[in-house]
Amino acid sequence: MPSRTTGSETSRFAGFGDMSALLTTESKLWRSLGVDLPLRLTAEILSFGSRRLQAQAEHVAALGRCGSPVETIKLQTDFLMKTFTDYQHEADTLSRDMVDAAAPASGKAVRSAPA
Repeated sequence: MPSRTTGSETSRFAGFGDMSALLTTESKLWRSLGVDLPLRLTAEILSFGSRRLQAQAEHVAALGRCGSPVETIKLQTDFLMKTFTDYQHEADTLSRDMVDAAAPASGKAVRSAPA
């Protein structure tokens, strides 16, 4: 015979606060980190790759116009220094994107302490 529950019984989800708010927060977190972040990072990486390939093509064309070994070495040195700087800036950009994606989710826990 099925038993009837009374209002005084403890829910099996006690201690988790509002379940709908928890699920909403978790789904926002999943979307942010599982969908939005990978797409954002992919777009940034492809854009960076495009800029680097363009810079390399321009560098090769400039090498063809060099008139002396000294000019070639200076051009190569400048290109390498610019390349290192570009990669450093890109690493900073990707790091900021990661932090920005995680920041909205941090500190917004919905779960409440058990009463």
